[in-house]
Amino acid sequence: MKSSLHYLKQLVDERSSVAVLDDFFPNLLTAFRVAEYNWYLEHFPQLNVYSTNPDFKAVHAAYAQLYPQYADRVMQYDAVESLKDCAFVFMNFLNNAYHFLPALTLNCIPFVMTLYPGGGFGLREPESDAKLDQVLSSSLLRGIIATQSVTLDYLKAKGCTVPVYDIFGGTINPIYFAGETKNKRLLLDPTALHICFVAERYMPQGENKGYPQFIEAAQQLILNYPNLRFSVVGSFNAEVYPLDEKISAAIYFHGLLNTTDLKEFFLTQDIIISPNHPFLLHSGNFDGFPTGCCVEASLCGVAVVCSDELKLNRYYTDGLNMVICDPTSYAIVKMVMELIVNLDLLKSIGTRGKIISQKIFDPRKQLGQRSTLLGKAIKHNEVQWAINLVARYKTNIQAIADQARHIHNLEVEMATRGDHIADQARHIHNLEVEMATRGDHIADQARHIHNLEVEMATRGDHIADQARHIHNLEITLMKYQNSLYRKCLSVMSRLYSLMISK
Repeated sequence: MKSSLHYLKQLVDERSSVAVLDDFFPNLLTAFRVAEYNWYLEHFPQLNVYSTNPDFKAVHAAYAQLYPQYADRVMQYDAVESLKDCAFVFMNFLNNAYHFLPALTLNCIPFVMTLYPGGGFGLREPESDAKLDQVLSSSLLRGIIATQSVTLDYLKAKGCTVPVYDIFGGTINPIYFAGETKNKRLLLDPTALHICFVAERYMPQGENKGYPQFIEAAQQLILNYPNLRFSVVGSFNAEVYPLDEKISAAIYFHGLLNTTDLKEFFLTQDIIISPNHPFLLHSGNFDGFPTGCCVEASLCGVAVVCSDELKLNRYYTDGLNMVICDPTSYAIVKMVMELIVNLDLLKSIGTRGKIISQKIFDPRKQLGQRSTLLGKAIKHNEVQWAINLVARYKTNIQAIADQARHIHNLEVEMATRGDHIADQARHIHNLEVEMATRGDHIADQARHIHNLEVEMATRGDHIADQARHIHNLEITLMKYQNSLYRKCLSVMSRLYSLMISK
């Protein structure tokens, strides 16, 4: 027992690192992850990030060029080595929590997670509920960060027993709060506004992001305002949705942009349109409000025109610092035309929206709250984890003893079954010997039958010869009978002639 407790103490002393587990980082296209994980890397020297990104080497090389100070603490996940000295884990998204849960359970590592919309989390969706139920039932879960009111309500309805921390929205890269943040558009000509759509395409025509409604609205707006210019950022092109001749000449597709280029792009835009539709990508899917792209645009002074079908808005005021409308082309056209004819309103919404977005998404607030929670969880866990481990060890001692008795009973049962099997084996052997003896007898019978068949064949040939001889005798007899008949006829004819002559 002394050596076991010594081992436990050594294990507790060695488990001092903290890990972030992720499936996409360090890809630079995930701006919020870069901002959040870099913050943790800066504030927690004992923290490392492990990723299952299938293209890890390539994305890590690009990340290392921009953030060399953190690069050596961002590593590819190894199922054996990554969690060896880990005492605590943080994760974003349900899919990550569900994927890594078996490894955390095996290594007895507590964790905290952020339950963002997407990433496997949906509302009233069986597959998502099954994953969430499994995560919530883990005794290692120490807390959940919820970013939307609908998520808070959903966890409450699920009977979540761990603390749920309400932090509205998400993390935004600090680049949007540093350097040049003044919109470069002068808005001197309201008929030549720059209007953009920014989203990733997850459906063939980007239906869940409202791309068809954006294009339909653009095609109507260009009829009245031919100087308007439209831009699309994301994995869209001119083939995704039909474009008429006029809009084709007024729209530009930028493809995917990294964080720095995206900020520079937003500084040249007047309006962003984001008509999101929930429950289209899959039955429970929904986006947070506002989307990350809308927040980043707002931080650059761009007026946001977006939908809010699930009523997730808490801090923005429609018509004052944001325009909230139905996700239809008709509603979009109506709202945008009101901004075109009222330049002061457009400027005001962009400016006021930027102010409130800076207040809500200030990194010191968003990341500060998260790192404070993480720090408290880590500190609490340093003591509690050791206590829990000792308690778990004592419980496991009894469980091991029970298992040992069970194994002993199995061994006794197996020995008994072994004797029975030996008896069965002997019986089978005797049957095999009997079958071999019978096999010899059958072989003798087969040879006898073969000899009879040979004899029968020989007799058959003799019978055939006799049959042919009898057949020949029958033919000879018939010929003799015919000759005798003819002779009888001749004699009778002569006798008849003699009788007539007398």
